[in-house]
Amino acid sequence: MGIHSIGSGIVLGALLSAVIALPAQAEPALTDSVIDQRLSFIVERLQARKTHGQIWHWSWMTINAGSAIGLGIVAGLADHEDDAVNNGVQAGVAAIGVADLLFRPLEARYGAEPIRALPEGTRAEKLAKLKAAEEQLKRNAARAEERTSFSMHAANVALNAAAGLIIGLAGNPSDGAIAFATGTAGGVVNILTQPAAPAQDWEDYRAFVNRHSRTGDLQIFVTALPDGALLGMRLTW
Repeated sequence: MGIHSIGSGIVLGALLSAVIALPAQAEPALTDSVIDQRLSFIVERLQARKTHGQIWHWSWMTINAGSAIGLGIVAGLADHEDDAVNNGVQAGVAAIGVADLLFRPLEARYGAEPIRALPEGTRAEKLAKLKAAEEQLKRNAARAEERTSFSMHAANVALNAAAGLIIGLAGNPSDGAIAFATGTAGGVVNILTQPAAPAQDWEDYRAFVNRHSRTGDLQIFVTALPDGALLGMRLTW
C-alpha cells in the first residue's frame, strides 16, 4: 500500500472518529428496564424509612396533643394567675407543634405507598411514576436536611423565647426561664430525631443514576504500518 493510501486512511479515520464520537455526558432515552430499575431503587429506599417516620410522627403527635390538652385543662383550673399563664402559654406552644405536624406532615412516614398506587400500564404512565418517585425522594431528603438547618433551630429558639418572655412578664420570671429552657430542649430533640437517612438516599440515587447512565466515546482510527495501515476502534468512558 502506498503513502497516498496510508494518508487517505488516516484522514478517513479522523473523519470517522469525529462523526461517530458519542458524547459521554448525554443520557440516552430511558428504556423500560432502566425505568424499572430506578423505580425499584426509590421504592426500596422510601419503604425503608416508613417505620422511623411513623414512630417519629405519632410519638410527637401524642406528646404535643397530650400536652396541649392536659396543660390547657390545668391552666383553666389553676387557682393562681401565674400558674394559669405558665400552663396556658405552654399549652399554646404544644398546640403549635400539633399544627406543624398536620400542615407540614412528614412524608417519609408514608413510605412508598403513594408511589405504588400510581398506574404504570403505559410508558407515559411509567415515566410519570418515576418522576413522582424522584420528587418524593427529593422532598424527603430536603426534610431530613432540616435537622441541621439554622433557620429551623433559630425558629425553635425564637418560639420558646417568646413563650418564656410572656410567662416571665405576665407570671413568674423563674417559670419563664424554665419554660424557655425546657421548651427549647424539647424542640431540639424534635428536630434532631426526624429521619436523617433520606438525605443520603437522595445522594445514593443520584450516584446510582450517574453510574448506570454513562455512555462511552467511540473512536475509529487508522495507524500507519510499514506495509500498510491498521484500522482500529477505541471506547473510552
